Amino acid sequence: MVPKYIRLKEIINNEILSGTYPIGAKLPTELQLAAKYNVSRSTVRQALSMLSDEGIINKHWGSANTVISKSDTSKKNIVIILVPFKNNPFYLSVIDSITSNLLKEGLTPEIHESKNQFSVEREILASMLNDIYGGLIIAPALSGRPSTNTDLLQLLLKRKTAVIFLNTAPIGLYNPTVISTDGYGKGYQMARYFINSGHKKIGGIFLHDRQSSIKSFSGFVDAIRDAGLPICDDCFLWINSADPAGCNSRSSASINRFLKNAYETVSVIYSDDSTINTDGSYPLYKSTLSTTKDVGKEAVKLFLEQKKNGNSISVTIQYK
Repeated sequence: MVPKYIRLKEIINNEILSGTYPIGAKLPTELQLAAKYNVSRSTVRQALSMLSDEGIINKHWGSANTVISKSDTSKKNIVIILVPFKNNPFYLSVIDSITSNLLKEGLTPEIHESKNQFSVEREILASMLNDIYGGLIIAPALSGRPSTNTDLLQLLLKRKTAVIFLNTAPIGLYNPTVISTDGYGKGYQMARYFINSGHKKIGGIFLHDRQSSIKSFSGFVDAIRDAGLPICDDCFLWINSADPAGCNSRSSASINRFLKNAYETVSVIYSDDSTINTDGSYPLYKSTLSTTKDVGKEAVKLFLEQKKNGNSISVTIQYK
């Protein structure tokens, strides 16, 4: 639930906007406000402090509080879209779709990126606790690892904030709503494509900190195993989706070294990340599969359903 002092702050602010308390008017005393809204004096004091910090009232200890400005501080129509990287090809298209569909519903998207760091993600989530937002659509940072921000996400859910997770939700959240793509099926189909093309020894590059890529790896190796073909441990490379400064496992040189060694054993190597680049000395095959439905549009559908009914059912979208 939203804290009482935030709800009271919104009530008083709306009364200022409506003219109940015009600019220059004195607000009722703390005791009067507490009685009027059936809350504690401490709750009133916190609400007034927020209004003062936002420059809406002039707060004086021991005397009446004066309305000095009008400001529509409500963020009920703002939906935070939080992804690891805004310029990632997958998220670019999803963000574009989510944005256009939210705008059609009269909602305002506010796009942020966590840079795939728990600390940055935490700052953004913590800022949402200071107001009443329209909701959150989030692709969690480092989704292949246990999240350090489950507590903040749980608080938002307890407040009845509409939250939709893209691809996966952190472990520990009760009944989250997730719009995901079938990573397992994607990996399986890609491996089958290579097998059907006559390849007998297949390798791949996957991301160990992205849950969808971990699932793709599972599908990939299952397809190889189902075909009765050998699985070569050294022919798979696990990398970060974005290495911190000083790490070079995503660099063209290090990946090419892996490809050079791997291609002594295998005939084809698949990359589960379309942003990986090499110098072209060794071929690296990337997925040309596309989703059967618009991920962004489906995410907004689930989001609107959750805002209306208080819950929604998770959906998995297949690849073709």
